[in-house]
Amino acid sequence: MATINDIAKMAGVSVSTVSHVVNKTRYVSPEKVEKVERAIRELETPPNFVLKKKMTPFFEKDGKYIFMLLSDKQSNFQRRVERKIDEKLKSTEYTLVTIECGADIDGMAGFLQAVVQGNAAAGLIVFPDEKDLLIKHVLADARVPVVILGREVEGYLADTVCTDTFEGAYKGTKHLINKGHERIAFLGRSSDRMPMRLEGYKKALEESGIPAEEAYIYPHLQNDMDFFEAMDRLLEKDHMPTAVLLANYAVVTPFLKYISAHNIQCPGDISVVCFDFFEWAPLYTPALTTIEQDVEPYAELAADTLLKRIARQEPANQPAFKEVYKTETLSMKLVIRDSTRGIGRGPFGERAAAMEELIVPEDKISVIRQKKLTAAISFHYAGKAWMELHQRGIRNVFDRMGISVIAITDAHFDPQLQCRQLESLALLKPDIMIAIPSDNKRTSEAFRKIAESGMKLVLINSVPEGLSREDYVTCVSVNERSHGQNMGHGLGEYMYRHGLKNYGVIVHNADFYATNQRDNAAKQVLAEEYPDLRLCGEVRFENEGEVYRKTRELIKRYPEIEALYISWDGPAIESIEALTELGRTDIAISTGDLDYAVAMNMAKGGMVKALSAQCPFEQGQAIALAAVKSVLGEEVPSFVGVEPITVTPENLLRAWKQVFKEEAGEELTQAFKENPNYVFEK
Repeated sequence: MATINDIAKMAGVSVSTVSHVVNKTRYVSPEKVEKVERAIRELETPPNFVLKKKMTPFFEKDGKYIFMLLSDKQSNFQRRVERKIDEKLKSTEYTLVTIECGADIDGMAGFLQAVVQGNAAAGLIVFPDEKDLLIKHVLADARVPVVILGREVEGYLADTVCTDTFEGAYKGTKHLINKGHERIAFLGRSSDRMPMRLEGYKKALEESGIPAEEAYIYPHLQNDMDFFEAMDRLLEKDHMPTAVLLANYAVVTPFLKYISAHNIQCPGDISVVCFDFFEWAPLYTPALTTIEQDVEPYAELAADTLLKRIARQEPANQPAFKEVYKTETLSMKLVIRDSTRGIGRGPFGERAAAMEELIVPEDKISVIRQKKLTAAISFHYAGKAWMELHQRGIRNVFDRMGISVIAITDAHFDPQLQCRQLESLALLKPDIMIAIPSDNKRTSEAFRKIAESGMKLVLINSVPEGLSREDYVTCVSVNERSHGQNMGHGLGEYMYRHGLKNYGVIVHNADFYATNQRDNAAKQVLAEEYPDLRLCGEVRFENEGEVYRKTRELIKRYPEIEALYISWDGPAIESIEALTELGRTDIAISTGDLDYAVAMNMAKGGMVKALSAQCPFEQGQAIALAAVKSVLGEEVPSFVGVEPITVTPENLLRAWKQVFKEEAGEELTQAFKENPNYVFEK
């Protein structure tokens, strides 16, 4: 007995075409239908699936077919909606027949009109084309109910189901802005199809005070050649975009091809948000962040609406039913994956440069050694391992370069003392001054004098008031945006794994750009990437001494709280004390910076479940390298953000060694071993 493959070969068509002809599941041109039917007639014994179908006419004229007209063969969304509607109709008396209209709507007009005006169609579901040819040439005289998908068609009365693409583009653009991006490109296949997407993009920029520059907007790209030319123009700009919103599926593949061919890293060089879900989005490396239309309720609503109209015999485009037709607009969701990253910002809003941009070539080391340079360091407080590791990192570089550290001071958090110390250090006339201000306002005049002295001033963490970009070499810190994102992810993941829902936030109430950036990044992650979680309350503290009391007040007001985000480890320890006295040691905590107290709490299975750790040794190295490049007369980024690391119980001991450059002490290791919930790391 012949097979479907045999019929396909005889007819000179694909196997899927034979299936569509026999099963009546797609429109197939009359010429191909004739070839398939001729091949079947020539068989001595047709296969069972053909005998079962009995080769009935393509459309039985019994009004039991619902026709779906697709305007874009490449649209992943249209295909997914079609599949869901087909599943829905299997439980009804109607059969879905899909017709791919594509670009040749004029050529198919006669066939489509025969379908619409015949007796086979009970109703129609239509994705309109860009020029509304399906409506003008095919549906104008339809005598059956019609549901239009995607957008309303002016002048045509019918039920419409669409998604809020304005909202989708707004969400995607706002997500990128919140991650620190300002140069965001908009790339789309056709301006006629996506005016609301472009408006949503512009609205998000406007609300954030970012101008919508035409040089970044390309909504009218008709083919891949247009797309590649647009990308070439974007790369020619002095300011290449750091992020891009791909406004429809058709531009995703050419974009990925282009960046691969030009060695542009995603998300390292450019972050990407794509419109529409496609099956391989989570599988791509990196997994792609998407603005998704929820297909299931969309298709369900379209099918239910049409079936109700069929039952009531209410055809489309009838003025008598004008008040009956409805437009249903469904919300879109942002699904965040790995193709977007945060951009750390410096005190003047500048993008954080990576430590890798500070490499000093080997042939320059001898040049530096011959200069016999000196350096001095002014710490705001030198009593913690954080400062000690900074010093070790600085010396690690300076020792190789032959640079002598001639003095180190500790201001003990006293701005007046630091001012006097800076005056004393200036008398030593070091070539390089490294300092972390104890107070940006009260030390500003002292730092002004250092800047005017001609010394190479490298700042840690913050810039004193009144100093301009020309007054110092650079400011080096942790990438605060990454720092906050690590903490937000740590808390969100822990809550998801353990079925927790309610959390609170304890943040610093000072106008420090670094801490604010960290806190905002954490809150953004929790709100956007863990939408099922509920923020119960937020409290702010001026100093660590207030945190104990404010924690108690927060928990008494919101006893349902199951987890807390806290800006850094010092206030976290205060909260732990308050929670312990309240008998609420069940509350999970995510915080920042790795120190002995929080590490011991984590090792013992305490409340600290996740944290983000700075790498102060590497930050010290970055400080020294920036100073060296400045002495060499080379350009140095105005802000350098060293990436932090995420710490959980699973990698605690390994992270300790990475941060402190030594094995964890016996007490910490033993606490970890004795905790039955954790597997000891070897």
